[in-house]
Amino acid sequence: MAIEFRRGGRKVSSGDFFKGMMDDALDEVMNSYAEEVHGKAASVVDPETGKHAPVFVRRIGKQGWTVFTSGSPAFARALEQRLGLDRGEVHGMNEPADRERLVYLAHASEDKPIVKPLAEGLMQRGIDVWYDNWEIGYGDSLRRKMEEGLGNCTHFVVLLTGTSITKPWVNEEIDAGLMSAVEGTAKFIGLRHDLPLSSVSRFLKTRLTPDYRPGEDSIEALAAEIFGVSRKPPLGQTPRYVQQHEAGSTWSSSARVVAEYFVRNSEQGQSMDPQANYAAIQGATGLPMPDVRIGVLDLVGAGLLEKEDYVGGESHIWPKGDLFATFDGVFMDWDPEIDARDLAVRLINLDIDQADAEEVDQALGWGPRRFNAAAAYLVSARIVQPIEHSGGNGYWPCGFLMGDELLRFVRSL
Repeated sequence: MAIEFRRGGRKVSSGDFFKGMMDDALDEVMNSYAEEVHGKAASVVDPETGKHAPVFVRRIGKQGWTVFTSGSPAFARALEQRLGLDRGEVHGMNEPADRERLVYLAHASEDKPIVKPLAEGLMQRGIDVWYDNWEIGYGDSLRRKMEEGLGNCTHFVVLLTGTSITKPWVNEEIDAGLMSAVEGTAKFIGLRHDLPLSSVSRFLKTRLTPDYRPGEDSIEALAAEIFGVSRKPPLGQTPRYVQQHEAGSTWSSSARVVAEYFVRNSEQGQSMDPQANYAAIQGATGLPMPDVRIGVLDLVGAGLLEKEDYVGGESHIWPKGDLFATFDGVFMDWDPEIDARDLAVRLINLDIDQADAEEVDQALGWGPRRFNAAAAYLVSARIVQPIEHSGGNGYWPCGFLMGDELLRFVRSL
């Protein structure tokens, strides 16, 4: 007598059946662990506000988790202490952006006809430049102003020419620039103009010092390097993804563009909507393929996208609901974090233990696309529990189970 194996009403092989059982058991263990971690984290109040801040414990891959919070940095450190984690393992959702790019431009005074157009070209491309003619005024201390520029710069750029390498002052600047590079406070970029590599010092030979030819092409290439763009952008304009995503959060530019693709192309703002591949994302965004792959990797690592690779075929990529809770506020006309507060108040005012999502939204009037992002925020922070079943008219989850976690969240608003 043959034994038939089924999962979810579908006939499967014995191998898939037992693998499914193992996956289910692993899911139970991982969810139990997440509940334990979240229970400990949710009991901590933000030392800066005295209120409970939302905590998100997100699953990464099969056996990994990462913890995010919208609370203050002090709250993140308190969570790490309570959970026994190392410093930096709890991530802020609105951490400060990197320092604004500032280039310190070292050169010999004889080379100003080459350096001034370079400085102006970088400024036109949104990169601030410390150039002595602009920074040092009458009566200023030359050394003090130069030390300020060196101390604040994110990129040290020196024009290496037959003249500049003989100048003691320029060599002092180079020493300071190399020290900043060693300390990790600034990136060192040497540009050789009509100077063979054999003429530079042995220290500079250990670093890439490209040949620099005055003109728009060279300025464009240097700007792309400073912005961290993987390919030189079209001549005369900054790449679209640098223009739109150069500041604001700790997400990479590539990750923000990929996230925007899913946010703007989703009809209902829920898991699996939409599905795509690398080529579709590249065609819609204009990102170079390496940046598409890195952006997807960043978002998969953050628990916001999922990806399945097929041998000899294309990778399938789709969002989790948390992606919309995280990025709708950046790219859409609503903010899921603010909406989640309104939704929570609406739920608590119902004074019931469970509620239907579509019925709740009738009063809010948002529609599934906006409603689902706010719901994902509350579910991800374990403020409410989802009720899931087939149907739902585009709402996910279809309903909510509400308990004291919801009460605590609303009381902390």
